[in-house]
Amino acid sequence: MNIREYTPADETACHNIFTSNIPKYFAIEEEEKLGKWLHALNTNTVPYSSAQSVHFYVLEDTDKIIGAAGFYMMKDENKAQLNWGMVNHDYHHKGFGKVLFDYRINKIREMAPARQITTWTSQYTYKFYEKLGMKVESITPNGFDYGFDKYVMYLP
Repeated sequence: MNIREYTPADETACHNIFTSNIPKYFAIEEEEKLGKWLHALNTNTVPYSSAQSVHFYVLEDTDKIIGAAGFYMMKDENKAQLNWGMVNHDYHHKGFGKVLFDYRINKIREMAPARQITTWTSQYTYKFYEKLGMKVESITPNGFDYGFDKYVMYLP
């Protein structure tokens, strides 16, 4: 198992991971947002006006990309936002999601130890983050799309 920085050559693998998790964990409408995120990475730009810096990684197992996850440092807030954490559906429940979570938390703490770590997730995955110590701050029904509630979470 290896975690490394994302490169433009990884774009198709990241889309494949995403689609392997539709419709159980992601709404199809979110794929356009992922595409914008990856395009920004491919062109060395920031995908969101609130982002100061962007970081994205892929997880390989025997030379196959099976997961991806990122975060960004917010420009005007003392926060680091976890995003696009995903593991190919065929590799769920094997600890890879936790590996990606821990890797990002350690990276954030190395880069900016005082930053509050946050994430947005759905009702289908918030329990995963709770098991890792994150707390629910708010819930917006249908906040991502119809049937996908938005859970705002933070790491105390």
